[in-house]
Amino acid sequence: MIRILSGIVVTLSASPAISLVAKGTVVAALGLISARFARRSRAAVRHALLASTFSVLLALPIVSFLATPVPIAVPVAKGDSNISSLFDYTSVPSAGEPASGRFSAAAAKPEWALPPRATMLLCGWFLGTALFVIPIVSGLLQIRSLRRFGLPWRHGQAVAEGLAPGVRRRVEVLLHESLPGPMTFGVLNPVIILPADAQSWDKQDLERALVHELEHVRRYDWPIHCLARVACAAYWFHPLVWIAWRQLALEAERSCDDVVLRSSEATAYADQLVGLARRRSVVGRSPALAMASRSDLAARVSSLLDGRQARGRAGAFLVAVACIAAAAIVFTMSPLQMVAAPQGETVATQNIPKWEAVSVKPCTVPPAPAAGALRGRGTAPPPPSSNRITLNCTSIVGLVYTSYGVYEGGRYNGPVAGIVRYDNFPAWTRSERYTVEAKAEGNPGQHMMRGPMLQTILADRFRLKVHMETKEGPVYILSVAKRGPKMETLEPGSCAPMDASAEEPPPNPCPSNNSRHDQNYTLDYWTNMDSFTRLLTVRFADPLTKDTPVLNQTGLPGYYHVQTEFLDPQVTTAQDGAPAQSIFTAVEKLGLKLEAGKGPRQYLTFDSAERPSEN
Repeated sequence: MIRILSGIVVTLSASPAISLVAKGTVVAALGLISARFARRSRAAVRHALLASTFSVLLALPIVSFLATPVPIAVPVAKGDSNISSLFDYTSVPSAGEPASGRFSAAAAKPEWALPPRATMLLCGWFLGTALFVIPIVSGLLQIRSLRRFGLPWRHGQAVAEGLAPGVRRRVEVLLHESLPGPMTFGVLNPVIILPADAQSWDKQDLERALVHELEHVRRYDWPIHCLARVACAAYWFHPLVWIAWRQLALEAERSCDDVVLRSSEATAYADQLVGLARRRSVVGRSPALAMASRSDLAARVSSLLDGRQARGRAGAFLVAVACIAAAAIVFTMSPLQMVAAPQGETVATQNIPKWEAVSVKPCTVPPAPAAGALRGRGTAPPPPSSNRITLNCTSIVGLVYTSYGVYEGGRYNGPVAGIVRYDNFPAWTRSERYTVEAKAEGNPGQHMMRGPMLQTILADRFRLKVHMETKEGPVYILSVAKRGPKMETLEPGSCAPMDASAEEPPPNPCPSNNSRHDQNYTLDYWTNMDSFTRLLTVRFADPLTKDTPVLNQTGLPGYYHVQTEFLDPQVTTAQDGAPAQSIFTAVEKLGLKLEAGKGPRQYLTFDSAERPSEN
């Protein structure tokens, strides 16, 4: 279960949009839960908690976009480190243009395809937000009309001025015949609009209505209400956000009702609210951005008549604490990004054999590369010794590639080593070279010494710290063409496909011929599609330069006979002779497609390192 949850967390964080939704869900849930726990406290306290929740929801997208991501490693099983995205990886090549990167030798013209599902969902999000913003704009225009055609009421203005000692702004009182009940709006120049028949109200009813609306003005409830509606438009699909908005509006009304009860009897005020609600049902709907809702009447009346309910305003200290907490949540949560930290399944940290002696010396003149050495990485074929290693004149990046890639987990992973990219390593970790000689206790073998045991040397002598990240980026996607694969399938029991990670070759290996002649590569071997995409990634993309990997989206099970020849994709200038077809054409003749797109990419990211002392 923990393994599944870890994978889900990393997958959600891999997409910025889904990550934002997940963070918004946490914030909205925390706001509702805190308001629930404060149900016996003052309504003003619950309103402050919910208002701070909406401030966080509005700030999350902005701060997440501007802040530098802070990765948090989530342990996942090594076999699950390639976390699947929630979206399909659909190719997005430019029509009529060759694919980018080192595969640009002679790209075939891609077929038209739908945009990636991630793009479609993001466009749907923006479209929904635009539709939900329309009522807000309409409400602002409606309020502008009410203010423009409202009639000044001198008596109401005089009563309001006598009841508003705590309101520092001048509040204008108007009458409008279309309103079903009192309402207030405005920030710098607030306005209270009453229905036309308010002129016939008795003194107590008028004072209670004005005290309630003046408290809205003092608390800046209308701008808070409008910003909360904007947040609801941004998270239009999220039920928790709408629930929090309705609760926010109710707590605002309850807070103002509590102030009215300071100078009025509860049952009289409850009767007045019932009368206003009855009037709303007869006159018509309230303006779009009105705060009071007829559906909240029962909860408001019940709160008014509850003698056990705490009442009063939220103090300045509580408001300050809510603001500080909201800011802390925004700046703490926004940059967080969960990244996969694959944990080896075959070798536990406590079971890694120890070194008996280790020598690390700077190297200025690299030796000639040994036959079969990995290109540009300073890694020669393992010597026969089972308890000694010598790595001549190798950069730190080369040592990292050997220990975290080729021999990760204490076994040979050559075909999969190039899947991971190496990111943020400073220039000196590539240019400066060192000779490492070490003798192990016992006989752990070359794979163990060049893998987990070499990692301990990097951590101890070089103070190297790295972490694994999964980020969306450009990839090449291998998929099946319209007419299906054109490769021969392997019959069960006929022969054993080559497994490069095996210690020894199988007793009945399938014939293979993978070679290079001049600028051309020849492939003739039995493989499954996962191994084929790994071969394309490792052989034709250098992970140290962060080139584009290849993802298997064929969905083809079993083993196939891959027999083709193509031009080395790294060749930029054709030499004399007749070069083979491009990799794209070769793949197309196999009944497959190789196209540029977007997908998850793994990065072994540099955190810190130090130059070792010579010994």
